[in-house]
Amino acid sequence: MSEKSPTFCPGEIREETNKANRPLSEIWLNRRVLFWCLFIFLLPINFGYEVSTVGNLLAVDSFLTQFGVEANGTLEIRATDQQLLNAASTIGLFCSAFATGFISDKIGRKKTIILGCLLCVAGIILQYFSHTIHELFGGKLLSTFGFGLGHSLGPVFVAELAPAKLRGVCLSLVNTMIVLGQWINSAAVFACSTRVDDLAWRIPIITQLIPPGLLLLGLPFLAESPSWLIMKGRPDEAARSFRHFHGAQFDVDEAMAITTAAVVQEKELARTGSAWLDCFNRSDGRRTLIICMVYIAQQFVGVNFVSGYLTYYFKLAGVNNAIAMAQVAFAIQLFGNICSWPLVDRLGRRPMIVGGMFIMTGLLLVIGGISTIGSDSALKATVAFMTVWGFLYQATLGAVSYAVGGETPSPLLRQKTYSINIMSATAFSCAVLQILPYLLNTDEANLGGKVCFIFFGLSLPMCVYLYFCLPELKGRTVAEIQEMFQDGVKARKFKDYVCQNENVAVVGKAIIQDAAEK
Repeated sequence: MSEKSPTFCPGEIREETNKANRPLSEIWLNRRVLFWCLFIFLLPINFGYEVSTVGNLLAVDSFLTQFGVEANGTLEIRATDQQLLNAASTIGLFCSAFATGFISDKIGRKKTIILGCLLCVAGIILQYFSHTIHELFGGKLLSTFGFGLGHSLGPVFVAELAPAKLRGVCLSLVNTMIVLGQWINSAAVFACSTRVDDLAWRIPIITQLIPPGLLLLGLPFLAESPSWLIMKGRPDEAARSFRHFHGAQFDVDEAMAITTAAVVQEKELARTGSAWLDCFNRSDGRRTLIICMVYIAQQFVGVNFVSGYLTYYFKLAGVNNAIAMAQVAFAIQLFGNICSWPLVDRLGRRPMIVGGMFIMTGLLLVIGGISTIGSDSALKATVAFMTVWGFLYQATLGAVSYAVGGETPSPLLRQKTYSINIMSATAFSCAVLQILPYLLNTDEANLGGKVCFIFFGLSLPMCVYLYFCLPELKGRTVAEIQEMFQDGVKARKFKDYVCQNENVAVVGKAIIQDAAEK
């Protein structure tokens, strides 16, 4: 092999595509595209920030003084007000996921990110100057819609430009940025914990301006998605875009051929273009269901409890310095996510997600059982197991689900399929977030760690589905994935399936040549 950056070429020897004994050298060869992936994923930092904002601010005294009420001798935010704030995030994410499909297909990936940054900045400023729950609601709604555009678009954008050998790592980076956002939020709250004025909660909110600010500064240097340009009939610009993302040594002709062949083939199958209903037809319907179930599994296994309410639960449980404890927990989760980087393209998607689901489901039963004891030692054990659970989640399902979400859809329907996935996951997340305050608040059900029994029951059927229906797409090119889904290959046979269309690069080059002659 030459020293040029790896391409999507399915004609490479299968052993070379799958082997992962040189992960560091592969990363070094592709350092340019990895940098652009991290840049594109800046807005998901705000998503991670938002996931933990409510739970962290519920442990800030000045926030409770500003927006809380007294219950059982202590200040807390009413369950209905928590629901309202959670609803802002849910509505914003749902609407942005739906809008991303239209907006990005119409104006392109880059301009969609610009729009998202501007809306996100406006919403954050509104939150900073809020004095009522309803003002917070409006600001969160606007900012969530803004960074939601980037969160829905990021994995699609990266999947369109990442090399096949490192596609899993590139897509898993979005979860790294989300966890980083959670940790930054917790760190900001912790840094301001000694303050007694309202800046103790306003400063953690205004620091959310950093990711969209950096994006706006660097966007003039960001190229448009090459796949989108090909779909819009602009091959010359697509070739320049590939070269911009990968460098001069990248085999642009090969990448153009592979992507063009996949897009043309999908257009022929779609017949009516990339309509939303096509996402539910035949093989594309199967792809949509797989992605949606993987992301719904995140909600059913209890991520909103561990990630969103971790600090709040520590405080309710009487843990000394809950905010500092959350710092440790989020740092461990970030380390867990980093551990997924060398594994996602070595072990594959299926072993990590299915294996992780089974282990986390078992841990939910353990945490729930320990929480029934009610002693100080049981409390310490509960906190320890929740931290271990968070590590495993970020190392498996949390990170690898983004690889599945980015690489499973067909090229023509990738943005619409991923948008449907975000909408369905957001709807389930909304249901969980609306119920959690009533399950955890001391003046309501006050379940504490026993809430894990509920998530245990929800995650069991997800374990069964993922075991039988989740395919392995590690190292496969877009053309190979296309062929396997169209041929109806069973999920557990994807890993060893030998594709027949080994000359797709030749076909793609012929298509490009015919188009040039016309």
